[in-house]
This record gives sequence, structure tokens and C-alpha cells, in this order.
Amino acid sequence: MAEKDDVIRKIKKLMALAEDTSASDQEIQLAIYRANKLRIKYKIEEIDLFDKKGSLENVVSIQLEHTGIGYIHWVLNVLAKYFQCETSYAGKINKNDAKFYIIGLQSDVDVCVSVAECVVYYLNSMLKDIQECYVGDTDFRIFKKDYCKGFANGLEQQLEQSLIEMNLHPKYELAVVGVPAVVEEWANKKIKCKKSKSRYETNEEAYKLGNQHGLEYEVERKDLLER
Repeated sequence: MAEKDDVIRKIKKLMALAEDTSASDQEIQLAIYRANKLRIKYKIEEIDLFDKKGSLENVVSIQLEHTGIGYIHWVLNVLAKYFQCETSYAGKINKNDAKFYIIGLQSDVDVCVSVAECVVYYLNSMLKDIQECYVGDTDFRIFKKDYCKGFANGLEQQLEQSLIEMNLHPKYELAVVGVPAVVEEWANKKIKCKKSKSRYETNEEAYKLGNQHGLEYEVERKDLLER
């Protein structure tokens, strides 16, 4: 326990340096890198750092401003895990008016929401552009489904590789694997999951395109540092 307390104190000092307005960009990046390296190694959660009680009352659920096809939830689910959050959506999975929610501790949600809004906007815009010039024989609903599935997979590969190499790009500097137990408990109690059986075939071209875009997608540095 003493070792964990020492690690937490070190992380807090590094985070204080990262939030110092007089620090240089290089000092900020180095402090965040070292803090996250300790957090990952010792499995330090947000609750440990900020002395938050492990109570369901500390969990918040924020609805995103952007709506979209329900399949986007697959992408948000991958993204949210790296901000220690959960996700849910309301609506039909193959309709364009699904509402998306980010669930977690307030400080994690604040960061994740800004990134998630950009992702939903990007996917909506990309799918609209693709549909306008789409000439394939497959129903475009199938294309959208597999594009989102591919994008989610590509994004996950990119995030996993960044953490494995500990080469944390600025956009992932605050991402730490592991959703707090209290957030998972809230999600299990509050979120009702309804499984849908897809009747559609798979469009490999859509999946590959989505996978490529997921691997290439970038989040601006300021999205993660403004917390």
C-alpha cells in the first residue's frame, strides 16, 4: 500500500507540472508521458488520484450533441475505453438519428466527450460523402455497417499499438487502459442492451476502407490537454 501511495504522489507532482501554464510544451509532454507510464504500470485509476469515492453518485452520463447512425456506437465504444469511460446509444442501429452517451467520472467524461464529438462529426461527414458518389451494387446500409466496423477495428489497432510501444502520441497522452469499477457497475445497472441480428451480408470493401480511415484518424492535441 505504501508503494502505491508513493506512486500516486509522484503522479500528482507530474500532473501538477503538466498543468503549469509556465511550463514548455516539451516539459508538459514529458510530465504527462511519465505520469501515464506510472499509471499503466501500477494500474492507478482516476479515483485513486483524486480521492473520489467509489460511489455511483460520482458517475455521470453526457449525451453528445451530434447524432448519427447507430453503428457509430462501435467506434465510440473503442474510443471511450481509452478514456476510462463507457458508452451507450438510444435509437435504431441502422437509422441516422441515434443518440450517443459517454458515461464515466466527470474528469474523464469531460475529455472524452470533446474527442467523441469530433469522431461522430467525422464519420457522419465521411459517410455522407461516400454515399453521394457510391456506385456499388450492395445496399448502402450494409456499406455503412461494415465501414463503421472497420473504422472501430482500425482505431483500436492504432490505440493498442501506441500503448504497447509506450510511444504515446499527444492525442493519447491521457489515455489509460481500464474503466473504473464504479463506472462498469453503473453501466451494468443502468444500460439495457438489446442485441440485433444483422440480416445483411458483409461488404469487405467497406470494411477495408473503414479500417484504413480508423488507422489514419487523428485527434488534435488540445482535445486531450484541455482538462
